[in-house]
Amino acid sequence: MNMKIFVLMWCALSLCGLTACGGGGGSAEAPASSVKKTSAELAQICAAENFLTSDALSPTKTGTLADERHWINAYLTERYFWYKDIPVVDPLAARYNVSGGTARQNFVMSVVNYFEDQLTPLYTTTGSKVDKFSFQIDTATWTNFSSGAELGYGWLLVDEGVGTARRIRVSYVYPTTQSGFASRAGIERGDELISIDGVAVSNALQKDVIDQAISPVSPVNHTFVIQGKSGLKTLTLSASTVTLPQAEHRVVSDAEGVKWGYLIFNSHVDSAQAPLLAALSDFKSQNIDQLVVDLRYNGGGYLALASALAYGVAGPARTQGKTFETLRYNDKRTSRNENMPFYSSDLDGRAIDAMNFSKIYVLTTDETCSASESFINGLRGVDVEVVQIGGTSCGKPYGFEPQDNCGITYAAMEFDGVNQKGQGGYADGLVPQCAASDDLNHALGDPNEAMFAVAIARHRGLACSSVAASRALGSQNLRGLGMSAFKLIKPQWQRGKIINTAKLKAKS
Repeated sequence: MNMKIFVLMWCALSLCGLTACGGGGGSAEAPASSVKKTSAELAQICAAENFLTSDALSPTKTGTLADERHWINAYLTERYFWYKDIPVVDPLAARYNVSGGTARQNFVMSVVNYFEDQLTPLYTTTGSKVDKFSFQIDTATWTNFSSGAELGYGWLLVDEGVGTARRIRVSYVYPTTQSGFASRAGIERGDELISIDGVAVSNALQKDVIDQAISPVSPVNHTFVIQGKSGLKTLTLSASTVTLPQAEHRVVSDAEGVKWGYLIFNSHVDSAQAPLLAALSDFKSQNIDQLVVDLRYNGGGYLALASALAYGVAGPARTQGKTFETLRYNDKRTSRNENMPFYSSDLDGRAIDAMNFSKIYVLTTDETCSASESFINGLRGVDVEVVQIGGTSCGKPYGFEPQDNCGITYAAMEFDGVNQKGQGGYADGLVPQCAASDDLNHALGDPNEAMFAVAIARHRGLACSSVAASRALGSQNLRGLGMSAFKLIKPQWQRGKIINTAKLKAKS
């Protein structure tokens, strides 16, 4: 049975609290630091209670919880970017041998605690955790996500307010004909969820019920009362797993007749490739004057896809022989360091129609992360002027190669990246030149939408909200720059800068 690790984490936490649950005995075990075997030697030896083993990507053998702990420690010691900062933990401690819940909850909480307790405890100069990105997820969910398939209703939602003041609104509707999904039901950006199955969104006592309905873990139907532009409507939506197109585009003219290419790009995954190639081809054929790339909801994904899009924007003359991003691993793995070029084809080898822009506009929020930040940084490394509009990005110059063990995909950060000029290190985010907030009252791609409108105004030479003044207030204020009251409802683990080794080898 496939269940999301992060959901089970929630279940175990609600049962046991944030401290270790009752002791779990376990067999005698040498401290992990004394285990000399490599992660390759320890791989796919799985605890009997691991219910995810059937989804492992290679053959498994039955072992113990201790075997999985040994693999985790070996994996981190070998590959983790901050391996020197791994805290010493006692594998026999109750936190790593959890009891008191169901067998599944005990297993999940044991491996989650053991993994997370060995991540670096360091903080940035502004007080953020250095590593707030490493994660575990069940392999079945990871495989779906990396292909562009997600379980849900075909929308993105945002939270506004808390408790009895909570509001949930629709920020994006995926263009899909899937039955039971938001687009088929006529739901639009800006619509507000009033109640679900008779429970008001503002009912603070039923917050968990609301959260489980909007973030389902299995196919399910729910009845939503939604406030739209034409009034209240009651709809039954059906959650299912569907591959969603992660990019859309349009060409629009502003009031001065400037022809803008607008690209909304939500995730660097397989299902983004076809619409991205179509967008670049259409922009080129229509000979657009200006380009705006909307990454406000884009948490990242395959780094090679960010490179390919950057090539499509900048063209061969600017990128020929140049590095999109230099990947730098820990000092035990410097042989893995590599200069990633600007790819002229997508992950599947399809050629990209390239343009020749020396200046573009990019829309960002604190949800703009990882591979999306690499897109901005990589272009700046070859002297493409990227005018960033919106909010400070999430600050993730790190990446990983996903590793499956026993049906669990581990994503410890393994490398950081710098551009052709050696620029990187933006752990506190990339700061926009112009501050602007998400505007749910206008459609995405509408020149009157607040973030797009600021880009158009900036192109005309008009002043925008002063970032310099915000800087003067101190770096602690940079993260809030341009942020709205809305918070995208999206799992943290979906922020990634991913190396897809198999596809990269096919391209080389």
